[in-house]
Amino acid sequence: MTIIPTGRFVWFEYATQDLSRAQGFFGELFNWGSQAVPMPNGAYTMIASAGTTVGGYLIATTGAPAHWISHLQVEDATASAAQVAALGGRVLEPVFEISAGKIAIVADPLGGVFALWQPVTREPGGDYHHAVGTFCWNELQSADPATSAAFYQAIAGFELDSMPTPNGTYHVLKKDGVPRAGIMTSPMPNVPQSWLPYVRVQSCEQTLAKAQRLGATPLLPPTTMPQVGTFSVFADPSGGVLGILQPANLPAT
Repeated sequence: MTIIPTGRFVWFEYATQDLSRAQGFFGELFNWGSQAVPMPNGAYTMIASAGTTVGGYLIATTGAPAHWISHLQVEDATASAAQVAALGGRVLEPVFEISAGKIAIVADPLGGVFALWQPVTREPGGDYHHAVGTFCWNELQSADPATSAAFYQAIAGFELDSMPTPNGTYHVLKKDGVPRAGIMTSPMPNVPQSWLPYVRVQSCEQTLAKAQRLGATPLLPPTTMPQVGTFSVFADPSGGVLGILQPANLPAT
């Protein structure tokens, strides 16, 4: 029996109406490559960083803004989707199968959209890669962090480590004792609940400056937090929001 390591965000997809623009921007900014994979309904383009696939590109639903979709790994996508609904969330796209596993697109009770991912085989580690150009953190911006934390604990078995900050309590979601994601109070009122992925970079300031030259709009200037590192948030030229992090406690690569 294959044991799927749960409580991990293992894949990140960028949905947009302009795939070539996105591939050009992120390819230049993070040195990401693109890898086309045949699918029943057309080719799927994976995001490759230093030879490792870390995400993919999708055509967004007509009229939908560009956005990132975080994939939470689960043992049973069908059972997890039913649990999401039972806990007050919504199933936006029922479970469907691809060659590598099963997926469902869901929303938490406050509207945060994410995907449930059940791989066919155990993915090695199922963790962040800790390399420049790969995803290193995921953060939920919520109007009610405590309620959100309880929901994600229930569906993914996260352990909770809460700490006070100047902006309210920050909830760290852990699995097997390792931090996997965070939940914080949304810094701006009336902003829809959403997950914000972070990409590890060598220099936060230099990467943000490069993103601006390529047409991005800064939303949060480089900010340093002790024992965490320096981070920033920007909107890419198509409007998708992404974070970058220069960790303080990991060796440079």
